[in-house]
Formats: sequence, structure tokens, C-alpha cells
Amino acid sequence: MSETLTSDTSATALVTAREAACLTQEDLAQRSGLSVRAIRNLETGHTSRPRRQSLLLLAEALGLPPAAADRLLSRPGAGHRSGSPRRLPPAELPAAPRHRLVGRDPLIASLRTLVTTREQRDHAQPAIVVGPPGSGKTSLVLQTAHGVRDQFPDGQVFVDLHPASSPPLGPDTLVRRILRSLGGVPAADNPEEAGAQLRDVLSTRHVLVVLDNADSEAQIRPLLVEDVSSAVLVAARRELPALPAQSLHRIGALSQWDAQAALEELVGPDRVQAEQPAALSILRSCARLPLALHIAGLWLAARPHRSLRDMAGRLLFEQDRLRALRVGDLSLQSSVAAHHRSLPLPVQAALAQLGTANDDFGVNDLVTRGVAPSRDMAMEILDELLYRQVLHISRIDDDGQIRYRLYDAVRLYVSHCLTASPAGCAAGGRV
Repeated sequence: MSETLTSDTSATALVTAREAACLTQEDLAQRSGLSVRAIRNLETGHTSRPRRQSLLLLAEALGLPPAAADRLLSRPGAGHRSGSPRRLPPAELPAAPRHRLVGRDPLIASLRTLVTTREQRDHAQPAIVVGPPGSGKTSLVLQTAHGVRDQFPDGQVFVDLHPASSPPLGPDTLVRRILRSLGGVPAADNPEEAGAQLRDVLSTRHVLVVLDNADSEAQIRPLLVEDVSSAVLVAARRELPALPAQSLHRIGALSQWDAQAALEELVGPDRVQAEQPAALSILRSCARLPLALHIAGLWLAARPHRSLRDMAGRLLFEQDRLRALRVGDLSLQSSVAAHHRSLPLPVQAALAQLGTANDDFGVNDLVTRGVAPSRDMAMEILDELLYRQVLHISRIDDDGQIRYRLYDAVRLYVSHCLTASPAGCAAGGRV
């Protein structure tokens, strides 16, 4: 039986070995821990490049040595004709961050485990990272994706669902975009049929789909399949509570310790320690936000002749802070502007009325300020702003009343940038 599995280079090798062991697909699934559908896809050739771990589990269940699985991995993919041109799988991931994402190591490890152990589960579970603008969502998912890309030999697809100065991609457009990347048959004209094509592809191949700037459940639903051969990793601008079986990870500002370590990573520990008061001032002005700290650190690293006190002075006054947090093509103001543009107009209007709030506020404050006509409506507005990552819960009073606070970068954008130059802010913050 070992010779059968190691020498046969067609998709029938597994069938031959299973039948020789007098096992049904259900028996083999129970022994190996894989799903019946995964085994069926292997035997029919629908999964042309199976994961090594899957084949090792099958070899063990069949009583074969690990070397049998190793040789089976090198067989040609099902349906590939010798000598015919072969389309390489897509490798669309943007470059991974070159700097260490300080304070995010445990989350990256958790995300990598989630997206690479999917074959042991019985349903799709998209991994979603959500946080305010500038919290490093995109960097986090890209760092994660690059660390696991070798586990997805059928390709890695990257889609920005809401590029700057463009409308968001709808579900149908996204389906066709991913089908083009993965190749094979052209996408059907009928949206329902095209969606079925994509589900078939994702359930029979090992593909990693990374989505950036998601702001609706509808954008993710076409990628949810019962088979778990592929994985979906999402950076979202808002929480997506209507998505079933999601793995949600919220991120925000760094701790004081990690924020200083992030600054030291770029500027150097000696330089930071030599000007500790100025360093602490920079951390406060950046609200310990990863993007803001990264920009401040790059600015200082490019100017070794300038002191940390110079940077602290540039950030001291709120009305100048967003404009100062720019280096090269990186801009905190542009990040917040893109997030603000994605908000529905009623949400933008409510946010404009709250933009001057330097302190925290509650439900009654929204009614008093005329933001909402009633407490019920005020609660709805606050929930929406909370889900859309423009404010956070700051504390709960002794009487149980929840107090909220705008994220610092959002407050600065609304209260200073939009008030001073709405046109410049709407164009991406180049004022």
C-alpha cells in the first residue's frame, strides 16, 4: 500500500490507498480529522495543491510513513497537462512593514494560528481586525498575511475595498475582482452565478484573501463558504456585528511602555533616554497611536541633527498637530480624512456637532447640545459612532452612566482641520 501511494502521481493515488485499507471517505475523515469534503476534493483533483499537514494526517490515518506524504506533495496538480503553460498563483500582498509592530506580537500570533488551522474546523470564520484611524490595522493584517503565505499555495489576493477618492467596492465588483485574480473560467454575467463560482474556487483551493478598509458586512459575505480550505483576513473601519462566526480583534492605542518602545525602535534608545521629558511629550501628543508615533519617529530618524524637543514643540499646539504629523507620503491627517469620508452623512453631521468636545460626554449631553432629540436617539447615535471607531467608552460613572470620548485624532480633524479648510481636508489633508 505504501508503494501505491508514493509512486502514483495522479489524483487516484489517495483513492487506491483508501480502498486498499477498506475505508470509506467517512472512515478516513474520522481517522484523519479532516472533513469528508476535503478528502473528496483531494480524490477528485479539485484540490490540486494540498497542504502538507493534510497529507501527513492522511498518511498517518492510512498507516503509511511520512515519506509517502512527502512524495505525494510533488505530484503534478490535477488537470495539468505536461508541457502546457501553467498560470502562476497570484501573489498580490503589498510589502510587509519593515519595522517591528511593537505591542502586537501576541495578536499577530493569534491571527496566524486562526488562519492556518482552518481545515480543522467545520465552517468559515473570517478574521477581522477593527480599530480607529491610525491604529495600524493594515500593517497588522499584512504582517500576519506574509507570515502565513506559504500555507496558501493557490495564491494570496489583496483588495482595498475603499481606495482613496474612490467609491467603495460593492459585493459583485469584489467577486469579479477576486475571480480575475485567481484565473480559470471567466466570471459569469449573472451576479448570483459569479458568486457561486467564487465559492466553488475558495472551497477547492488554498487561497488567502486579504481585504483592507472594509465598512460593510455585504462586502465580506460572498467569501463565506462552508468548506474551510481558504482563509479571509480583514482590516475593517467599523465593527461588522451581522457577520456570522467571525473572529473579531479590536485594536487601539499602545500602552505607555509599548509606545516608548515603538519610538525607540525608529529613533534609537539612547536618543530617547537622553531626552525623556520630550519623548513623553511626543507620546502624549501622538495619543500613543501607532501611525502617529511611526511618523514622528521617521521624522526624527531622518534628522539626526534635530532634537526630540524640536518634534515635541511641533506637536504642542493642537491646531498644528495633524499637519505636523506627516513625513513623505505618510500622513495621519490623510488616514483620518479617508475614514471620515467613509462615514454616512448623518454620522458626519453628528460628529461635527461633537467635534469641539475636549472632555467626555454621555447620552444627556447629546440631547442638551441638540445632537439628538431624545435619549433613545442619542443612544443610537453613540452606538453608531462607537461601531464606526470614532469614539470610545472612557469610563462608567458611579450611577452606571456610560461616558464617551472622541478618539484624539478624530477630534483634531473635526475641530481644527474641517473648520479651517474643509476643501483641503476633503482632498486628503494636503493643506
